[in-house]
Amino acid sequence: MPKPTAVSFLLLVLGAFTSGCDKAPDHSMAYKEYRYEEPNWKKFRSVPFKQRTVEAPAGYQPVEGRFVFADLKYESDQSLSKRLVGALSTRIGLVDRHVDRWQYYSADDDPIQHITLFARPEPWGSAFGLCRSEKYEISFNDDGTISSVDVSPRYGVEGPIFQKDNFDWEDFRGRMCDEVPANHTRSYFPGSDSVLDAQDLAILLSLAIDEAGRDGILPYGLSCATYDDRKCLDDSRTFLSGLRLHEINSVSSKYCTGDAYDCFTVTVREDRLGPNPKHITIRGTSHMNEWHVQSISIVEGFTMS
Repeated sequence: MPKPTAVSFLLLVLGAFTSGCDKAPDHSMAYKEYRYEEPNWKKFRSVPFKQRTVEAPAGYQPVEGRFVFADLKYESDQSLSKRLVGALSTRIGLVDRHVDRWQYYSADDDPIQHITLFARPEPWGSAFGLCRSEKYEISFNDDGTISSVDVSPRYGVEGPIFQKDNFDWEDFRGRMCDEVPANHTRSYFPGSDSVLDAQDLAILLSLAIDEAGRDGILPYGLSCATYDDRKCLDDSRTFLSGLRLHEINSVSSKYCTGDAYDCFTVTVREDRLGPNPKHITIRGTSHMNEWHVQSISIVEGFTMS
């Protein structure tokens, strides 16, 4: 029969072993224990847009019902927007005349190719810190008459979107959006008619961008592949850390079928050559205002010309 001291030693060893098993890491609890340091919302705020103005020459006069290059250069925002959208012109805060494309016109009488109008920012729904606008994309026929008008919602970060409680709703409605300069709206990102979806996208993508720019291991999965399943040319983490909301060209649910998480597919850099555009699918959750990014997957295209 073993001595009592030997039995005690054996029980001590077994106890230490079973105790060690009980303390095996539980990866399912990692998210619950994770505390994210919120980024500065101003890092993701919309940015102002300035465009060159040209003084109209003597004798310039717009022609009703027809829109030409001279109107892009000389006509006032108020007059031009009223001719374009009628009574809705009272909502317009910014006229984007696409100055970067003026080089493609050969004469003042050339018909306008396209023009974009933006409504003034306004609060919408219960998405604190997020303001809404409308984008009017107008294209023209060869004779300078209007061909089509496409209207879509746009959203911009104008306040502390990461604030969870004790926010001043009256301040948001009465000042935060109403006092935003209209020239911010050109940098607003696209989204659906749901302002809550837009808020989830803005928060989750901002969190992912901010964490990608920090040192250490990412708290979410990050993968990248080309359109033909090859390795991406760009460094995914460096690319993501430098991304901003105003670079978004479109938002869809292209790669989100059957997903249990909040999921958005964001397309950026559609107008760049090389390893572009990039389709970024972000999965995460915003349940009960507990935001958590689960994964980022990037599909990289390639544009030759």
